[in-house]
Amino acid sequence: MRRRIQDEFTDMPISRQRKYQLRMQRDRRCTECGAPAIQGSRCLKHLVKARERQRKKRGLKRRYYGTLSYKLQAMST
Repeated sequence: MRRRIQDEFTDMPISRQRKYQLRMQRDRRCTECGAPAIQGSRCLKHLVKARERQRKKRGLKRRYYGTLSYKLQAMST
């Protein structure tokens, strides 16, 4: 059986999912999949997914090419 994780988030009165996110953020990993985070709290794949999800939710037609996700996406290809 696995040992319980003992760190600064263990005794906080928050959900286990939020504890996972905080641990990933502390270790500079993507809060959704655990891959290394490029900048901020997400990997490039989830940064792009979040951008497109927000565009669809808000009904935006215009693209803001100066944002971080577009710059990182252009550098990777």
